[in-house]
Amino acid sequence: MARLPASGAGRAKSKPSAPRAAPAPTMPASTILGFLDRIEDATLAGWAVDTADIDRPLALRVLIDGQVADVIQCDLDRPDLRRLSLPNTKVGFQFAIPAMHQDGLRHVLTLATVDGRPVGLPGRGGFVLPELHFCLARQVRVDGVLDGLVDGLIQGWVLQVDERTGQKAGGARVVVSTNGQPVAELMADQFRADVAEALGADPACGFSWSPPPELRRSGGTLSFDFHVMPGRVALRGSPVELRMPGSAERERIEGLIEQADDLFRYAYRLRRELKAVLPAEGHSLASYRSWAARSQPLAEARIAARYGARADAPLVSVICPVYRPDHGAFVTAVDSVRAQTYRNWELILVDDGSGDARLTALMKRLADADPRIRVQIRKANAGIAAATNRAIEAATGDFIAFFDHDDVLEPCALDAMMRAQAATGARLLYSDEDKIDRRGAFSEPNFKPDFNYRLLLDLNYICHLAVAEAALVRAAGGLDPQLDGAQDHDLLLRLVERLGAHEIHHVPEILYHWRITAQSTAGSGAAKPKAALAGAAAVAAHLKRRGLAARTERRGGLTCYRTSFRMSEDPGVSILIPYRDHIGMTRACVEAIRDVTRGTRYEILLLDNWSQDEEAEGFAVEQGNLPDTRVIRIAEPFNYSRINNRGVEAARHPFLLFMNNDVFVSDPEWLRTMLNEALADPGVGAVGAKLLYPNETVQHAGVVLGVGGIADHSFRGLPADKPGYIANAIACREVSAVTAACMLVRREAFAAAGGFDEDGLSVAFNDVDLCMKIRQAGYRIIFSADTVCEHRESLSRGDDFDESKLARFMLENETMRERWDEALKRDPFYNPHFSREGGVYRDLRVIDPADVRRVSPPAPARFPAAPAAAAPKPRRRQAG
Repeated sequence: MARLPASGAGRAKSKPSAPRAAPAPTMPASTILGFLDRIEDATLAGWAVDTADIDRPLALRVLIDGQVADVIQCDLDRPDLRRLSLPNTKVGFQFAIPAMHQDGLRHVLTLATVDGRPVGLPGRGGFVLPELHFCLARQVRVDGVLDGLVDGLIQGWVLQVDERTGQKAGGARVVVSTNGQPVAELMADQFRADVAEALGADPACGFSWSPPPELRRSGGTLSFDFHVMPGRVALRGSPVELRMPGSAERERIEGLIEQADDLFRYAYRLRRELKAVLPAEGHSLASYRSWAARSQPLAEARIAARYGARADAPLVSVICPVYRPDHGAFVTAVDSVRAQTYRNWELILVDDGSGDARLTALMKRLADADPRIRVQIRKANAGIAAATNRAIEAATGDFIAFFDHDDVLEPCALDAMMRAQAATGARLLYSDEDKIDRRGAFSEPNFKPDFNYRLLLDLNYICHLAVAEAALVRAAGGLDPQLDGAQDHDLLLRLVERLGAHEIHHVPEILYHWRITAQSTAGSGAAKPKAALAGAAAVAAHLKRRGLAARTERRGGLTCYRTSFRMSEDPGVSILIPYRDHIGMTRACVEAIRDVTRGTRYEILLLDNWSQDEEAEGFAVEQGNLPDTRVIRIAEPFNYSRINNRGVEAARHPFLLFMNNDVFVSDPEWLRTMLNEALADPGVGAVGAKLLYPNETVQHAGVVLGVGGIADHSFRGLPADKPGYIANAIACREVSAVTAACMLVRREAFAAAGGFDEDGLSVAFNDVDLCMKIRQAGYRIIFSADTVCEHRESLSRGDDFDESKLARFMLENETMRERWDEALKRDPFYNPHFSREGGVYRDLRVIDPADVRRVSPPAPARFPAAPAAAAPKPRRRQAG
């Protein structure tokens, strides 16, 4: 093992992502006496004592590169110090440099008291150690893979496997070179849950890279080599070749992109193909760290512009159950509370029987340093719910903020929540969140929708940061110890039972950083399988209290649930299928319905829009003679809206199922599942299915407003079984719109909306427009992830984008803009930090400082409160 240098010059800069240090409180005058007598074999050893508290072992923070690595107690016996006449000789300490910092890079170590005062210790040779610079390397072998080009970025992962311990750690350096010349040095420390779960390794081991502009402009094909340092080990899959467009080609491509935007912005696929020719630029989830570095400093100004000032300052009780945390992470968590710009808070720490004298002493020191911190010690471990309830009982604030013992708050977190509460009158508030690793780096942002009750049944998407009225929390009965692991999900459901949607507010800013550890659910969804089982029990109990018959089960290995309603009512469904020719496909569509559908009364209305095929007449006669089937001939030019409105006039049942003739069902419960979603809640006006292309990838999983101009489908092209962003592709949730290719509508909601728009939207956007009118009438739209059908999109009609029809599409595009301009700018179920240019649930947008003043304060909702889904770009509507 390399020997540590004795000292070093210069002060290490704090990382940009590190939380602000708490202001040092006024403390009694004291002097730290001590000596650093050994620095070798990756270990520091010495002794220290505080002259102002000489009878109690001194606790010291150990900071590496500005992050708290640990808190050490100076309580080792040092009999060699008897000559100093100290009250006792248990003043020694020893600290081993963590393996993650033995990476061949230069690091800076400093010491400080628990309350944050720097500590300098003398050492051999007469030096005083204010900071220690070191560079260590372990004996490791390298394991890693270059995945290749993913979402416009070259991605991969690297693990450093310790030959002695077998530990698999991330954080390796990767050098990128071309033609033998280095062009970039990367740190393999991005979160890769897939690698962690497959190999039992450190999840912070991934990297991603895009060639710099000077290389992108060079043109031609370039080969990039990826080597792991310091041994220059070539990664599997290296080198990788990329073709770079030259200047002329680049200008031509950019010109085509501009033309496509000007002519018909709704041509999403064309624009994406053109953009894909160019290397990825801008920000996406893969480059979240650089996005956060630019956007997070503007959060405080955005919050002030959105919510305004607050005249009063109610006391906020931050409650924090504590059980055997990493001491360094724990101190960092407390620091983040003390650093809040909102000053009227109390922090209640409840040690849940940790049985750790060092931790107890540390907590008491923190309380001594700030009178707003209160500590309670439980002798026996009773679980997180019981410890939290103890904190709730002790809380004296008007509001309660829930906080975990190793997480980190943004400095403006409490201020943001209190401003938002004053502006909206909300009784329960929540924010966006991300993950924080051992180095203090941020990853995995959870950009949440506005309140989405249906999503909350399938997934605790609210999680952190949650702030609620103290009286409301107590009225709900606190947390249930029987549901430890999912106690927060259970509490949220019981709070929601007592609130209207307008009393729940989402603050769309990253205000909470969830610590990634091997034991936490932040590190892996499989880390606490009991938590997932408890979550399913919490949802089942909630539905039972609401008097709803349902079955709740876990979705695979995820902390996500399938909530299947079991309604006994069967009011009947009218299935409306427009078609023109394509008789074989239409016959296959309706035969599939008859062959598999169970548990629901239905009729089929085949809407023949001027079919000309030789077999069309025979097909109409054949179908018209089948029970519960009618053929309605509509001999008019194609107008999707009018065709379906005519069908509704003839329909007999209180529920309408609009369906394309290129949609095929195979699940016997498909229709019953959609109907149950509507019957479970009379406020549901429409339910949309999950549609798959024949290659088993997603075609529709809800609609997002405003993306690419008007709307776009979410998760297009995602494999059918993949969860998507925060499980949104597999969870049922409220959305702003769904496609009418397979959409169940409550007849009274259809009437309240005025039906499809026959005059302004005969082909494109008519389903999006209908959904928006249904929401305006006070109903909700649900995406049913458990109703899965195959959609052979584009088989039914010819290309509607030819020159003769372009003018109509442009007109319908403008109709939507004029009618819904404000609503298209703000889909409540799609976080405002996602880009509206494209890349649904992938690309991020950054608000420049000049834009902050244009952030609008929250206005009364035009539509019922709910989160967002995704919508297809302006596209043609087809009939068979």
